Amino acid sequence: MTYPQRLAPLAAHERNERQQQLIDDVGSDFAIFATLVRHPELFADFEVLASHLLRRSGLPGKVRETLILRTARRCLAGYEWAHHEVIGRREGLTDQELAAIGDVSATGRLDDTGTLLVQAADELVLDHRLGDATWSALQATFEEKQIIEVCLLVGNYAMIAGALNSLGVQIEDGFDAPEWSQQ
Repeated sequence: MTYPQRLAPLAAHERNERQQQLIDDVGSDFAIFATLVRHPELFADFEVLASHLLRRSGLPGKVRETLILRTARRCLAGYEWAHHEVIGRREGLTDQELAAIGDVSATGRLDDTGTLLVQAADELVLDHRLGDATWSALQATFEEKQIIEVCLLVGNYAMIAGALNSLGVQIEDGFDAPEWSQQ
């Protein structure tokens, strides 16, 4: 879905020194950061967790991005999808895999690990809990720390999706909105 902008990104000339330092620390002036930095104290704390999950993840990149993209799709978060599709491709996701991750009615179009990750993301977003079968399959595939990270990663990106959708953060030029978000 495309949502109307409710809060504009804070332009560089409108930022105080603290806000600009936070943007500089993140290393990007993307709309997500320039909007969330309107609350610098919360943004600073949020960025610690977000940075860990994205840059110091204990999950392989392709696994991480599969979970983030499926969460974005389930939460109708076009902004999140647009940015993480680029990262996902860099981590090795193919066009076919991206199409399957983005199709909520598709089953069996991913390998066993991809199917498990999509199932885990779906359960965490829709039920806020992993079912017993999914838990067992994750235990057979991932280490304990990685399973904790799966739960926190999906929860974090569902939270971000809610904020981005509610604030109406717009996709920047140069990123493609997913088809499902243009309805």
